[in-house]
Amino acid sequence: MQRKRVIWLCIMVLLNGCTRYVAHKIEHPGADNSALQAYMRGNLREQGFSYEWMRTADGVRLAYWLGEPGNYAITETFRYAADGQGYRWQMELPEKKPLGVAPGTRGTVVLLHPWEGEGAMLIAWAYHFASSGYVVVMPDLRSQGESDKAPVGYGPREGRDVAELVENLRAAHRLPEPLFLLGVSYGGAAAMFAAAELRDVRGVIALEPYGNAADVIRRAPSTGLFGPRWLGAVIGKSHVDAAIHQASLDLGVDLEHIDTARALQSAPCTLIVRGANDSLVSAESLHALVEGVPAAHYVEVEHENHISLVLRTDRLLPPLLAWMANLTATPGVSCPTITPLPAMRAATSGHAQGITGGT
Repeated sequence: MQRKRVIWLCIMVLLNGCTRYVAHKIEHPGADNSALQAYMRGNLREQGFSYEWMRTADGVRLAYWLGEPGNYAITETFRYAADGQGYRWQMELPEKKPLGVAPGTRGTVVLLHPWEGEGAMLIAWAYHFASSGYVVVMPDLRSQGESDKAPVGYGPREGRDVAELVENLRAAHRLPEPLFLLGVSYGGAAAMFAAAELRDVRGVIALEPYGNAADVIRRAPSTGLFGPRWLGAVIGKSHVDAAIHQASLDLGVDLEHIDTARALQSAPCTLIVRGANDSLVSAESLHALVEGVPAAHYVEVEHENHISLVLRTDRLLPPLLAWMANLTATPGVSCPTITPLPAMRAATSGHAQGITGGT
């Protein structure tokens, strides 16, 4: 009997430790100090992107990259594994600054990175948009990258930060109109909240956003995207719920009731794009998010998951550029949607930085 009590006590200590771990993960995004991330930062500097900062009204120092239109020689290749369960993505960044005549300026795109990221991680999207004539801004969201460590907000706080940054740069006449926002996952939610705060946003693109922060946190431990995969098998729902409750108190944010749907209703034409194989964000939650919002469309991309979708500029960039051009040419018309390009089985070659992953 005594032995059973000791074992039970050990289990409780372990579970309480897991609860604290999850609460800490909710509150404190980690930093990516990988060689790939350092390579991206260095390449942005070599290509003439400036790394600047501003301080928001509530005192948060917000760092950001800003780049001008140019002919950036970036190459990406994506190949599915033979069994269809994995992939290999490779990226070759430009070695020289843009040559030749820069494309005419078509507007501005603000890129918002996912959780545990920073602005530089969206470098591929930045070079593609800049090569298409857009000024590109890539902030490090609060408590990530080189921005100040400040309480995260899972959307509303980040949206206000980004809105202040945009208005600051607009006042300095550095952001040509029209303005578009593109966010990934956590950044996708921030993009919708930022658009609701701003005036004159032409369109929002949210890749793999979440409708409810608490819902996606509950799904995260079993996906391997929120810590070690074994965490999902060790910690139960009640402990995750306890971690969400504790983090809500610590952050001063009700994670159960952050109203992304209300932000979306106030946003301009919005595309919500999800990989059909995403195990973190459910299709049902995003269908519910756009229901009854005429200016929002849900688009599902076959074969892709929460990670691979953002790598598929080959499938998404051409229709997105056409969508943006349509909104620019005919402002005020009904919100269009897009059709992603088919998945191509491309071979990879050459010297490149790469990522291997699974679905």
